[in-house]
Amino acid sequence: MEFIHHLASLGVNAVELMPVSETGGIFSWGYGDTHHFVIESSAGGRDKYKHFVRECHRNGIAVIQDVVYNHFDNTADRAQWQYDSDQPEQNIYYWYEGRSADYANPNNGYLQNGSSGRTPRLWEENVRQLFTSSAAEFADEFHVDGFRVDLTEAIHRDHRHEIDGSEVAAAQLYGQKLLREWSRTLNLIRPATMRIAEDHSGWDKITEPAGGGGMGFNATWFSDFYHDLIGDASDHGDKARILHRAGFGTDDPVPWSQFCGSFARTGEAHIAYHESHDEVGNAKGTLRTILAAVNGASLYGPTRDFAEARTRVVAGISILSAGTPMFFMGEEIGARKPCTFDDIPGGREDILAERSGLGANLFRYYQDLIRLRRGSRALRSRSIDIIHAADGARVLAFVRSDGTTRELVIASLNNRPFGTGYTVQTTAERLVPGGWQEVFNSDSSFYGGTNLGNFGATLPSQDGRIDVRLPANGLLVLRRT
Repeated sequence: MEFIHHLASLGVNAVELMPVSETGGIFSWGYGDTHHFVIESSAGGRDKYKHFVRECHRNGIAVIQDVVYNHFDNTADRAQWQYDSDQPEQNIYYWYEGRSADYANPNNGYLQNGSSGRTPRLWEENVRQLFTSSAAEFADEFHVDGFRVDLTEAIHRDHRHEIDGSEVAAAQLYGQKLLREWSRTLNLIRPATMRIAEDHSGWDKITEPAGGGGMGFNATWFSDFYHDLIGDASDHGDKARILHRAGFGTDDPVPWSQFCGSFARTGEAHIAYHESHDEVGNAKGTLRTILAAVNGASLYGPTRDFAEARTRVVAGISILSAGTPMFFMGEEIGARKPCTFDDIPGGREDILAERSGLGANLFRYYQDLIRLRRGSRALRSRSIDIIHAADGARVLAFVRSDGTTRELVIASLNNRPFGTGYTVQTTAERLVPGGWQEVFNSDSSFYGGTNLGNFGATLPSQDGRIDVRLPANGLLVLRRT
């Protein structure tokens, strides 16, 4: 509640909460929830949750709730399933194949689904109704505005027999049935509810209407974009890893041309982010963005200047993408501590103090960047045209348009400025001739930069060419006049 004013002043219009359902008293991120109709008591319980949602709404902030249907907490006390029988095949929570007498080890009849637990008993209507009714309660009683469903491919695809890893097609079909029923129910009781899937399968039916055989989601998390733009996770070496490469401080080329693949797809019903709880807490080798920008070097003097400048660039690319932008708490002040699932107190930072201290420049940058996007119809559109990607010069340029207004974004991760000018060259159709006025510069001294730019000047374009003064590790936005 005390943090809401900070969010409102930052300019965000939605918050996404990690799971709040009862976790059995375990201090955690909430993904081991056990009781889907109960709000975790140590987090305030039902009444304080309602007050929080109402206060967010009073400040113009929507609330999106993260929910978990792909597993139950395996360590929770579930003696109730043994009320009638202690046979595994009678377990009312988990999917079991055959009879326990068929296996040398009775546990081998369960399914695993690639998440952190066994497959729920999705063929049981009561289990599917448990999840759907819980969502209906969140929407109808707690007035949340949307949902993010955890790891949906573990529901619709990744069900395997524990004993030999063989696929179980029936579990896939019932998982898909659950997602369709869930979407239809929310669409019936509150059609405006935003439905987001954490889905990395690339299956196009995720965002197709449930009535036509799809899963009925509005958008999916886009992790490919994160791994291409930031790329500090050690198990994604095939991605562009733009910031990770730039963070070495060399003048080697950065693969903007490879990044263009995922960047161009941000407008395809995606949530685009440059940081999330999974990356700061689960993935191997990951750092907070400001540290990833210098590969973990100490943030003193010129090193911090480089770190903040590169952070401003990647945040600008993410927030000005054609996706729905999202970032993790603390990014706006340059949070540095690892926020891991197994050390929540150790990852806490005094964000409110940092916004007027070391993080003041970044906070102002995020404020203005968010204001820029929210105030531009072109930047809120789903249209994006990447017109220039120079790996050697380390420069990327793209146009955002809604058909009537146009914004040209030019980003550089070159360690030296193009003080006498840089030429962006494309075709005349993609960069219409006329005047382009600089309306935003990440290198402004207001954000801690060097103030190199075009000082609000209107620059001419002709034959698909425009010349701009481009700062080192900087991002410019020019608006067609």
